[in-house]
Amino acid sequence: MSTENNNNGASTNGASLPEEGKRKEFGLSTFSINNRISVLVLLVLIAIMGIVSYLTIPKESFPSINIPNIFVVTIYPGVSPEDMESLVTRKLEDELSNISDIKNMTSSSAEGYSNINLEFEPSVDIEDALQKVREKVDLAKPELPEDAEEPTVQEINLSEFPIMNVNLSGEYDEVILKEIAEDLQDKIEAIPSVLGVDLTGGTEREVQVDVDLAKMKYYNIAFGDIIQAISNENVTIPGGDISVGTKKFLLRIPGQYEDTKLLEDIVIKGENRSPIYVRDVAKVTFGFKERATYSELDDAPVITLGIKKRTGENILDTGNEVKAILDEAIPTLPPTTRYAITNDQSVDVINMVTNLENNIISGLILVVGVLLFFLGVKLFICWDFHSNVHVSFFHHFICIGNNYEHDRSVLLNSISRNAGG
Repeated sequence: MSTENNNNGASTNGASLPEEGKRKEFGLSTFSINNRISVLVLLVLIAIMGIVSYLTIPKESFPSINIPNIFVVTIYPGVSPEDMESLVTRKLEDELSNISDIKNMTSSSAEGYSNINLEFEPSVDIEDALQKVREKVDLAKPELPEDAEEPTVQEINLSEFPIMNVNLSGEYDEVILKEIAEDLQDKIEAIPSVLGVDLTGGTEREVQVDVDLAKMKYYNIAFGDIIQAISNENVTIPGGDISVGTKKFLLRIPGQYEDTKLLEDIVIKGENRSPIYVRDVAKVTFGFKERATYSELDDAPVITLGIKKRTGENILDTGNEVKAILDEAIPTLPPTTRYAITNDQSVDVINMVTNLENNIISGLILVVGVLLFFLGVKLFICWDFHSNVHVSFFHHFICIGNNYEHDRSVLLNSISRNAGG
């Protein structure tokens, strides 16, 4: 009897225990326990896919975005700002203002220079906008001065900014250094991930025809006569083809001069059986072009190669391939040739990758430490939960890798923020 009362008291005074077979269960945990092998294989696959995604995601420091601004630039040397405004800028603005998608249009005119900035709505397709701007510029060309250069339509493309600058220097003639830089330019541009290489600095050779104005007046010759005579003679003419049996051979008449002295023997006019040669009114020399760009490093002249990367390519791999080409070429160049790399964005990306890995490791240690402190050793060593902490990081990289393949706009610093947060 007393036993019955004790049992009844336990059932009424204390919390009733659920009967066996009627305990509440979490479905996902029950499924994982009943299918241990399948869950283990799934976790291993997620870990492998996460590691592969982390290693293959292209690492960039700048986003691949479309900036809805287009610039129309026109050069007209020697013209005052007022004349540039009236003769060039306003003519272009009259046509460009008919584009309906323009949000804002501003312009500036300087000596020999006109710049029109067209800002479009962010939703506008930049390629369609470029096509419309080019069409309007073509309509305005007949109204522009004949001596003005052809207007250029430009967009802001972040991929056209160099990811690194390679500065070449050497204790020898700049002409030879320029030729070496051009050879390296061709080799670097052969890398699939390189969009292009801009070369600045150095001097470039050109054929110069220095005309004597007094002799031109004496022989009654104009500048156009000299230009036309040289242009007509210094040209290679295709001669068609000739069939020999089953084969065809292309013919051409080479006429381009390789020696400047031969240019002096070109006949400008041949009136009254007394030909007038180029040497009678001008002096032909093989000189240097006027410098258009200057490049210096530590107060010393250098030739700079600006390497531009294709959108979506891995900046670290591109930088390593460029450095490998330079290290391979330097031993074959003159002894004093050396190079220095500046503005290397791959260094910034490496620092970002290092910070990302440090954030992952420190975050994992912090999570494990907190769980170990509050749950104790026995609950913490539960394999299921402990594995999920690691898998969450791998799953994060898988999702980011898939998103990158979809829209090509994943940034490494966004990963760092997510991992650090």
